[in-house]
Amino acid sequence: MRKVLVTLLVGCFVGLVACGGGKGDSCDEEGKVIGECDEGFVCGRENNDQTGKLVCLTQCQTQLQCEVDEDCYPVANTNLRGCRKK
Repeated sequence: MRKVLVTLLVGCFVGLVACGGGKGDSCDEEGKVIGECDEGFVCGRENNDQTGKLVCLTQCQTQLQCEVDEDCYPVANTNLRGCRKK
């Protein structure tokens, strides 16, 4: 019974880690939400000029939803916006 429980817990942990990413985690497909990043995040370029690596950005609609050192900018090829460092 204990072996089954440990196996189940390890499987759940691996499933959670593999499903998405939080703020700043690497991702592979710009503009994608499901499967790339956790809920409330979107995969986008880390810099405002659409350069840099792809990372999970906090989704925003207005500047007020971003941190003080971030700006709310559109994510390429989507109607979504993400918070990026100024």
